[in-house]
Amino acid sequence: MASLEELRKGIDEIDDELSELYLKRMALCQEIGKEKARTSTAVNAYGREKEIINRVTAKADDELKVYLKQFYQSIFFQSKTYQGKFAPAKSETSEKIREILRSGEMKFPVSATVACQGVKGAYSGIATDKIFEISDITYFKTFDAVFNAVDKGLCEYGVLPIENSTAGSVSAVYDLMKKYSFYIVKSVRLRINHALLAKKGAKLQNIKTVYSHGQALSQCAQYLKNLGVKTVEVENTAVAAKIVAESDDNTIAALASEECSSLNGLTILEKGVQDASDNFTRFICISKDFKIFQGADKISVMTSLSNKPGSLNEMLTRFSMLGLNLTKLESRPIPNSPFEFMFYFDFDADVSEDRVLDLIAELDNNSDKFVFLGSYKEVI
Repeated sequence: MASLEELRKGIDEIDDELSELYLKRMALCQEIGKEKARTSTAVNAYGREKEIINRVTAKADDELKVYLKQFYQSIFFQSKTYQGKFAPAKSETSEKIREILRSGEMKFPVSATVACQGVKGAYSGIATDKIFEISDITYFKTFDAVFNAVDKGLCEYGVLPIENSTAGSVSAVYDLMKKYSFYIVKSVRLRINHALLAKKGAKLQNIKTVYSHGQALSQCAQYLKNLGVKTVEVENTAVAAKIVAESDDNTIAALASEECSSLNGLTILEKGVQDASDNFTRFICISKDFKIFQGADKISVMTSLSNKPGSLNEMLTRFSMLGLNLTKLESRPIPNSPFEFMFYFDFDADVSEDRVLDLIAELDNNSDKFVFLGSYKEVI
């Protein structure tokens, strides 16, 4: 029986042969890429890929067929990526991005009219002040109304919460991103410090009911449990503060920002009541117009994947092979399409790079439902 050292020596010899064959294969891929560029032929050739996999796995044992398939799928992806340098992939979305880039990067505006959900004192308003130096904010009752205000041109931009480090994603905003054709032009991570606010003269031990937005209630779940109170969900934390301010009941309180106490004449019973000290909410700034501003280094997309084994893995492999850092991956069911999902990807990348544009074109061309959500800078 061969020793471990002898077995490894055998693998080294095979690896040397494989590397030589790999380089020969990639040299041919370069020629194919140039020919495809000359003839305007698409880089992807899925029919041929299937033929090759069927041929090379035909004589393999069943135990190794899947491994061999995955090995060749990796080679195919590398080959297509290399060919793309000579025959760049194109799609409606990638060409639209190239057109915007050719017109030159724009500076982010200093001032703007902005739509936010809630009332004065809402965290969205605080986030807006971090995004814009000067902002004229109009508050609306619902997230849908914010989108509608920007869609109708009542406001240039909208600022909405998209996810929280403790409570997770704001699903309603993601769903509205699908409903409307909007683009993210900037985002901001805002530290959230909730305070328990009540009428002046109210005592903490007498509080029986707490009003707030669902996300805030979730972020303070343990605190509220220990407090032993009933919770009532309302559309916004600032709205909760307003409800308490307009009531004569000293047994109700609101979870909201400290700013809401002075705005509504309320007293702060306790500060920093969120369960996690590192509680952040990410807000996005949306625009109806497709814009890419200077310094954009983050990209958000959503796409459907075929309902077959390995489809998500193939997608993740594309990002890995390109060295792109995925910062978020989330799935959402597609309405009226049982067992089908839209996947949301956030990743760090410069959209002007050819490899990134090729990836976007590939995602666009090979998905029934692909949406480019935006290329933007995130403020921390």
